[in-house]
Amino acid sequence: MLPTRLTSFLKSAGLAQTRCAYCLSPFTPEDPARNPFRGPAPLCPACAPLFALSAFPRCQHCALPTGTEAALCGECLSTPPPWKSIAAYGLYQGALRNAILRLKFGGEIPLASLIGACLDKITTALPPPDALTPIPQHPRHLRRRGFNQAHEIAKALHRCSGLPLRAGLLRRTAPHTPQTGLASTERRRETRHFFEATTQARGLRIWLVDDVMTTGVTMRAAAQALLAGGALETAVIIAARTPRMSSHVQQ
Repeated sequence: MLPTRLTSFLKSAGLAQTRCAYCLSPFTPEDPARNPFRGPAPLCPACAPLFALSAFPRCQHCALPTGTEAALCGECLSTPPPWKSIAAYGLYQGALRNAILRLKFGGEIPLASLIGACLDKITTALPPPDALTPIPQHPRHLRRRGFNQAHEIAKALHRCSGLPLRAGLLRRTAPHTPQTGLASTERRRETRHFFEATTQARGLRIWLVDDVMTTGVTMRAAAQALLAGGALETAVIIAARTPRMSSHVQQ
């Protein structure tokens, strides 16, 4: 912490600046009470409102945007998901969507810190887990892309929250295949053997971390694999939720 006199001098000289985690523009940080995004992912005054926590009507089990205050969507009523709870920061749109795409396909790894800071704001009401586990990629996909965006986000959440990160609890045994055009039951059947839990998952309460959830079939398969491997329970922590059957890539 800099002395107050030195801080005032730096501000007056235009030297007390940092760069926005989203737009990368230099700015002078505001009073923290006015801008909660600071530390490893500071946002300038123009960008901070773009990442305000989104309160949208959603299914309590899968966070699907419902448009009403209905507690559960139709699919969760008929086929409850295998996780105990879910937390989603916002909808897959606007600046949040752009940040995810820039991380995922543009390789802008520092944006993981911003997304992780967003997730840290929605997990405080949940019972702490024994481990954070990112949705893994198949080794072939990982070699092609060079990084796993879910792992980068989970690392950022770990730094913000201090919760233990254990990426090795889950393995992806089959590469992602497009599920567009398949009914939900067919998607679940196609993906049920995509993951395998390691023996270290036994007896743990695990938060599964990912960037986006669309259909939810990938997350269902991952949670089911962990439970089959002896995990006590799972929760889902995602940055963004899209409407089911979105035209975006299926997750």
